[in-house]
Amino acid sequence: MVLEKKKYYITLQAGTTVAEIRDVKGSSTYDYEIEATEVEVGMMRDLFNNCVHGDFMMWMHSHTLWSDMPDRDNDEYDDNLRSIYQMIYRLGTPKTRSDLEQMGLVQVLRLDREDLRPF
Repeated sequence: MVLEKKKYYITLQAGTTVAEIRDVKGSSTYDYEIEATEVEVGMMRDLFNNCVHGDFMMWMHSHTLWSDMPDRDNDEYDDNLRSIYQMIYRLGTPKTRSDLEQMGLVQVLRLDREDLRPF
């Protein structure tokens, strides 16, 4: 069974603390346009949720005396964010891919490396 891909519109604000995936363009602004299956969109939503949780954990651990936790939380948050951008790049329309390349994210985050794929 082949799942059908359709267009989705992604908005990322402040990393992924506020993230949205819509299947209707509407009148709202968006950051990226991708073509994905429902399964791939579900995977992206999971990554968004991981970042929200990671952001909360970084905040919580920064207000405690656990000295090694904030670094580990920050690393996990960064890994999730990199995975999100890698997925956006892989599923992105030609314009989205071009935008990420022009912003320098493809080179800095190495989004085009197959061996880094989280999925």
